[in-house]
Amino acid sequence: MAEHTNRTFICSVLFIDIVDYSRCMVADQIVLKERFNAVLSEAIAGVATDDRIILDTGDGAAVSFLGDPEDTLFAGMSLRDAVASYDVTSPPRLQIRVGVNLGPVRLVKDINGNPNIIGDGINVAQRVMSFAEPGQILVSRSYHEVMARLSEDYAKLFHYQGAMTDKHVREHEVYAIGPAPSNLQRTVPVPTPRQAMRFPNLLPLKFPKVNLRGWPEALAVNSKLLVAAPLAFTLIVGTGVIARSHRNADGAPKTVYLVATPGEAPSAEPAKGDAGEPAPRVEEPKVPPRVEDPRSSRRVKDAVAAPKAGAAIQAAKANAAEAAPKAQESETVATAPVSSQREATLNIVALPWAEVFVDGIRQGVTPPLRAIFLRPGKHRVELRNTSFPAHVQTVELKPGAELSITHRFRR
Repeated sequence: MAEHTNRTFICSVLFIDIVDYSRCMVADQIVLKERFNAVLSEAIAGVATDDRIILDTGDGAAVSFLGDPEDTLFAGMSLRDAVASYDVTSPPRLQIRVGVNLGPVRLVKDINGNPNIIGDGINVAQRVMSFAEPGQILVSRSYHEVMARLSEDYAKLFHYQGAMTDKHVREHEVYAIGPAPSNLQRTVPVPTPRQAMRFPNLLPLKFPKVNLRGWPEALAVNSKLLVAAPLAFTLIVGTGVIARSHRNADGAPKTVYLVATPGEAPSAEPAKGDAGEPAPRVEEPKVPPRVEDPRSSRRVKDAVAAPKAGAAIQAAKANAAEAAPKAQESETVATAPVSSQREATLNIVALPWAEVFVDGIRQGVTPPLRAIFLRPGKHRVELRNTSFPAHVQTVELKPGAELSITHRFRR
């Protein structure tokens, strides 16, 4: 209830007064007060504690219902019927009169720090109560209009009593609540009290026992893993570095040529297997017609020419008739095929950069690619850049000639 302090609500107020309370002796007042508290507690027992605020007025009480306005109606009729059926064999006799109003109230804290209500809602309820006779319940027009719209059974309970003026010269149209029929029911059923949440019996957690004797063996196994893990990592990284070193700048695998050492004549006899049978001949991969690096191309040419010279010297010393077939076979096995015509050089300059394709075969990226060695003849050169349209040019190269293509990509 503390969070609702200093807030204004539209609620229904039940104001109860004990008839002739101030005329009774103190001992009788105590008895009347005990009886009144008992019947009031029973009448509002079905209303949640957070939905009501009870104020003790000395000769009665004021109950503010913050929730359903039907709670006020049934609490007032229950209180009236309980007092009427109360045992009156032992004096003093308990009599009450009740006033009901629907209006604005503000929740504040009283001098003791307890919740209290002030405002026109409770003031009008007290004025309407002052017009009631002993054992009678009167309600204001505002409360009647709300309840009469909820149900026809509720509308039949109210009887118009006219307009009455209080001591402050303020008129109030009041309605009296007649006896309730036995089959009167609420439009909204009374919510059942919440059941306490029950938790299952919680058993203490059982932790596994730790065997300290087995720790040395576990640590020994872990030490082996600590040694093996770095070795495995080094092996994986080293394999990747070696594989990368055997590729060109554009990612294509490098071509390795087998070159015979000068001065040694390759054997003309075919290799034999373990069983003495000739081993199957492995065909050499076809050498692409291009070499990206001019220096590597010259080295290949020199390497190819060297075994030829060595084979010629060996052939001159041996029998001319036998040396020729051996030299020819040696050249076929150990050397790469060499074109009878001299290669031409094609220089490429492309800005900002381009992928170079010659006759549909990718040659690399320029820069760094600068020169391409090609067979003489016509070639289709295409320069591609993902940000610009491709440039296509057809060139005709002559043996040993050098030609340059310069292109700047523009939109």
